[in-house]
Amino acid sequence: MKIPLNCMKKYLSYLLVPILFFLANQAHATHIRAGEITAERISNTSLTYRVTLTTYTDEVGGRSANEAQEDVDFYPGFVNNGVVSYKVPRSQKVLISPTTVRNTYVTTVTFPGPGLYKISCGIPNRNEATINLPQPSDDITFFVQTTLLINSAFGLNSTPVLLNIPVDSAAVGVKFIHNPGAFDIDGDSLSYKLAIPMEDSEQANGIGGPIEGYVDPSLVGDAPIRNEADTGPATFKIDARTGDLIWDAPQKIGQYNVAFTIEEWRKAPDGTYARIGVIVRDMQIIVVETDNRRPELEVPNDFCVEAGDLIEFEVLGTDDDEDQSLKITTNGGVYNLGPGGEFKRFIADSAAKFNFPAGNNVSPVTGKFTWQTNCGHVREQSYDVLFKVEDSPGRFITQLVDIKTVKINVNPQRVKGLTGEETEDGVALRWQQYPECTGGGKLLVYRKDGCSGLNPGVCEQGMPDAWRYVKIGEVDLGDTTFIDTNAENGQIYSYRLVAEVGVSQFNTMLSSPSTEFCIGSELPKRVPVITHVDIQSTNNTNGEITVKWSKPIGLDTADFKGPYSYKIFRTEGLGGDNFVEVTTINTTLGDAADTLFFDTGLNTLDLVYKYKLAFYYEADKLMGEAPAATSVRLKGSPDDRQINLSWEANTPWSNDNQTHLVYREDKGNPGVFNIIAEVEVVGPNTYTYTDKGEDSFLADGDQSIVLENNIEYCYKVVTRGVYGNEASMFGILENSSQEYCMSPADRTPPCPLVINLEPFDCENVSQEAFCGPNAFTNNLNWSTPESAGGVECRSDLIRYNVYYSRFPDGNFEQIGITDGTARRYNHVKNPTDGFAGCYYVTAVSILDVESEPSNIVCADNCNRISFPNVFSPNGDGRNDTFEPMNCPGFIKSIGYEIYNRQGLLVAEGEGTSLSWDGRGINDQELSVGTYFYLIKVQFNRLEENSDVFTYKGYLELVK
Repeated sequence: MKIPLNCMKKYLSYLLVPILFFLANQAHATHIRAGEITAERISNTSLTYRVTLTTYTDEVGGRSANEAQEDVDFYPGFVNNGVVSYKVPRSQKVLISPTTVRNTYVTTVTFPGPGLYKISCGIPNRNEATINLPQPSDDITFFVQTTLLINSAFGLNSTPVLLNIPVDSAAVGVKFIHNPGAFDIDGDSLSYKLAIPMEDSEQANGIGGPIEGYVDPSLVGDAPIRNEADTGPATFKIDARTGDLIWDAPQKIGQYNVAFTIEEWRKAPDGTYARIGVIVRDMQIIVVETDNRRPELEVPNDFCVEAGDLIEFEVLGTDDDEDQSLKITTNGGVYNLGPGGEFKRFIADSAAKFNFPAGNNVSPVTGKFTWQTNCGHVREQSYDVLFKVEDSPGRFITQLVDIKTVKINVNPQRVKGLTGEETEDGVALRWQQYPECTGGGKLLVYRKDGCSGLNPGVCEQGMPDAWRYVKIGEVDLGDTTFIDTNAENGQIYSYRLVAEVGVSQFNTMLSSPSTEFCIGSELPKRVPVITHVDIQSTNNTNGEITVKWSKPIGLDTADFKGPYSYKIFRTEGLGGDNFVEVTTINTTLGDAADTLFFDTGLNTLDLVYKYKLAFYYEADKLMGEAPAATSVRLKGSPDDRQINLSWEANTPWSNDNQTHLVYREDKGNPGVFNIIAEVEVVGPNTYTYTDKGEDSFLADGDQSIVLENNIEYCYKVVTRGVYGNEASMFGILENSSQEYCMSPADRTPPCPLVINLEPFDCENVSQEAFCGPNAFTNNLNWSTPESAGGVECRSDLIRYNVYYSRFPDGNFEQIGITDGTARRYNHVKNPTDGFAGCYYVTAVSILDVESEPSNIVCADNCNRISFPNVFSPNGDGRNDTFEPMNCPGFIKSIGYEIYNRQGLLVAEGEGTSLSWDGRGINDQELSVGTYFYLIKVQFNRLEENSDVFTYKGYLELVK
């Protein structure tokens, strides 16, 4: 057993309050399968935690050993009056399967002060026959540790809770997926890394280390060891974001132990993240040979909701093995249930529910998830809800499972029911009461000139800068009114509110902006209003827009005399405000058609144009400006045999609560567009239509077709709107978007690549080879498989992404991009790191869908260095220092000791380089003669803690 004490000895004078926990030294006890340590802060005033060791033990081969394991030795990471560990009795023992028992050892710990603590426990011994550990595996101790950072600057903190048990089964040749089901009650961000299972140190003092001789599971088996799809070598990895542990695919039956870390990151007020904890989970995977086929699970994509929304969705389980009973289970903090199904208050009421019918359910099976969210559920990090489907192949056949995780983000509810009116004191706004939030908060009030017509997405947080709103005030979260005392009478304003809700001691979250309330947007007096911004022609250089407007409304020409004129201004973008005058039209306000302007030479294919109009009388006197209006912008996204369309416009009239028209070009008659749908637009986020080929508007004939992938289809949309209650004056205002063309496409990701790293011959390379500017270059190449699992792979690849990590278990970051025709990438590196590092490459389709990572390849450095046997420190500029010969590389640290002929130490030093100038310890020049050197070098290798090499030899100092 061991737990790092680091610098905790300075707390010797502190008193450990409650008794702590762990370990029974039973000779030859061989029973531990898996486990981890978690910690929960249980006091707001003292540094007191409830610490839990959970172990999973072998009930078949280690039952008697586990019965004897009534207590364990627990190392809290600090010393109290010379005591470094404490015995803690077992608090619970539960049989969770015929072969596995879950044991819990719980105690409370009061830490002596802020600091970094490594809480650990070592137990003899692991169970037997774990084939990727040195044999006999039951001679190896089991060791886990959890690192906890206690710092008042980060606030209170508890480690994540792991809700999915760490004992699982897999099948030979079948991709295996496991997820720990980690939930962080504080809402901190979690990341995951692979690790090596640990064992206790020989001193059994709470300090552990990686098991020497551990073998990556993907390397076990008879060559070639391939993945399930037979597209490349087997892989064993963990998704740093989701925690999905994926082994693709086991090749040899047997029992394996693996480990990974769960890192906890807290967001600071400045937006940076600090790591505040690390859990090591050690788990066991049992691989069997079976004809049983893995069931499959279908769940919805990750999504966002606003607090107060009811979430309902179904998950589907299927199995190609007929007549097998299937069961869908789920876990996650949203259920307020611990690992054993016991009640735990992870989230505020109410918890989510999952309904799966009891009985013998044969494929296909469905379960229903339901969760009524509220303000207490708001947090920055997503809620990870894990679903598992498992089959029942029979008593003597191993069950197989499929696991999927749905990430649900709960954002603050946006403010609802915003209205207002002009009063003597200003514009008085009011809105619906905001739901009560335990974290408190405030409401931010925004205003901009004119009406926007912009609709934020549900996952939008805060007011977008591009919308050009200005914050004019803030009120308490419970307030329902605000008076804008600075509003000018008669002006047109758009108001919106944003809720800012507290989610932790240090951080808040912003809601999406409310639906806007526009005041003063009733038809202005004595000035015209724009009625149409209608795209007539779509082109990137010669597009055309028709702008129409009314004559000045209620203008008394006796009071305001001519000559009259209209000035038209234009800018780009839905929220643009850098207007430029494009034309002046003189008018007599008679019957002439002078309220029409054809704007040509535009890029209507790519840009949105926004217009405003000013009316002048007596030649140069401004009467006023008509509120600005934009063209309609149509856009889309491809899907399999369908096109998803959406459109928007920023206009002073309302396009809500109207029927908009969607047109599709007739493939047999280019340039001819037919109405295929009438879309009932009711408000924000309803300006959408998905074309699956069906024509639902039959008045002009049935134009239904079958949409084909990679075939281009063109569309346009006609919006309909009205000016408030003035429909009788102007009627329904119809405006056409640009023509928009897109091809449906299969969004199946490309197949994973197979990559190679060109080898570097450390044995035969000359030391001079390290001297060039690009000496340290790793050359990658890869191939794209034609098929995988009998299915043809995508060929529409537009680029490849190259990822690199300095260490095998580090975080991979993207370092390069190549186009879709390239199959190589040369990574030029620095002399310090040298060649050492690991790579994988992904392929990206024309739809910007990225493949799974390729196999991982790693390069390492040579541990080569040589030294001269003579040097002359005489100041002539040649051979004045004793240093490595011919461009040494990869040196992490180097230390030297120089001895004279009598064996006395005369010079020494250490650093990242060696350059001895012939001076002794007292800085005196040494005399000529023969000296003995002893040099220790640690190289930067692939592994972070590499071996130290010792070099010895004789050296002649001459002058």
